[in-house]
Amino acid sequence: MMKNLIIAIGFLFTSSAIATAQAECTTMEPPDGLKPIAAFSIFQSNFKNKDYPFALKYGRWMLCSKPQKIEGYSGFELSRQMDRFTTIYQEIAKTHSDPSIKATYLDSALMVFDTKLELYADDKEEIYKTHQQKGRFFLENNSVVVDAVSKAYEEFQIMFDMNPEKTTKAARGYYVDNLLRNYINKGEREKAQTIIDEASKYATGPLVDKLNDYQKDLFGSPEDVIAYYKPILESEPQNIEALKALERAYQDQDNQAELTKIRRALHKAQPTFNSAKSLAETEASNARYGEAIKLYKQALKMAKNDADKKQINLRVANAYINQGDIKTADTFADAAIKIDPNFGQAYIAKATIYNAAVTNCVADRKLEAKDRMVYWLIIDYLNMAKAKDPSVANTVNSQIGNYEAVTPTGEDKFLRLDNLENGQKVKIDGSVAPCYAWINKTTTVR
Repeated sequence: MMKNLIIAIGFLFTSSAIATAQAECTTMEPPDGLKPIAAFSIFQSNFKNKDYPFALKYGRWMLCSKPQKIEGYSGFELSRQMDRFTTIYQEIAKTHSDPSIKATYLDSALMVFDTKLELYADDKEEIYKTHQQKGRFFLENNSVVVDAVSKAYEEFQIMFDMNPEKTTKAARGYYVDNLLRNYINKGEREKAQTIIDEASKYATGPLVDKLNDYQKDLFGSPEDVIAYYKPILESEPQNIEALKALERAYQDQDNQAELTKIRRALHKAQPTFNSAKSLAETEASNARYGEAIKLYKQALKMAKNDADKKQINLRVANAYINQGDIKTADTFADAAIKIDPNFGQAYIAKATIYNAAVTNCVADRKLEAKDRMVYWLIIDYLNMAKAKDPSVANTVNSQIGNYEAVTPTGEDKFLRLDNLENGQKVKIDGSVAPCYAWINKTTTVR
């Protein structure tokens, strides 16, 4: 008899808990005859104090009646209160050890999420946020909710479909990372590739590296990428997704011939700063400096910040150096320095340019003491590079000794250079030799 009584009491307790969790709409009015603002005040106070069962008692009527406003309280937002209910049900679930009671409270939380999705069907921001909350809910409660992880990924996919840019950038790539890991683990290559291709448009920082890693995991090798995308490109010659994927694959293979073709096609289909810069670098690496210069100049017009502009000016200068046009190279090195007076590499480029000037001037004659004066100017620029940009110190130190060894000797200064004295200023221009007229820079005797 006593055993049956205990079982009956237990049953009543469990039934009561389940009934409480289900949030059945037996009334649209606040409890205890309270006015809405009074019941809401009690609900809000108990929620803040984390007395969740009491908050539920005085707030459940809102789930039933779904009021858009409460008289006397101007800051009422129903969507915010519904978010509180999902928290209430989850927190109450944590206090129970019985899995069935836990599940019942969590089911009630899911009912609130679904109610929100119906109630705000025309509000894209609210819908997006609710799918985000629902996805996180499934992951947080995966030990109780059946197939919770798969359901979470479904919510994340809905988020991505609604707003790929926002989902990619959210939580430092958390949602994209989870989606890709799920699809790759399940062998769903096409779905994973779609995510990678779309997310790559918006990814920044570490997420870019993650996407590249996932791309490698997805195909296994550059050959896999080529086999997948080459037929697509043949049928759609301007398919940007295929072009970019093949660009990465040929780059990994170090296949310069195919890489050049792909970069040309990509730049033609979608000319951007990056496509112009990448193609210019490919042309330069193949000693096609004229083409590289044209493309670098296109990139320079599309560059949006000084960091890119100074780098492109320097690369144009280097291309002109390689082409033998050192006067034009000098103007682009100067442009880089004008953008960033502390750009050490640009000063090193100028030193290279003036060294080339000496080589050009003595091409059909012997190196004379007057030519050696130019090396003082070269040393000036190398010292400036190191002083303004310590990051290039090792490069400068590896070069400067070679130039110091060929500067005018004491005998040169006395006998051949009109008794020049250390510290004296001299100009490197047409007075040294006509071929130096364009330099027109002052240096110091040492």
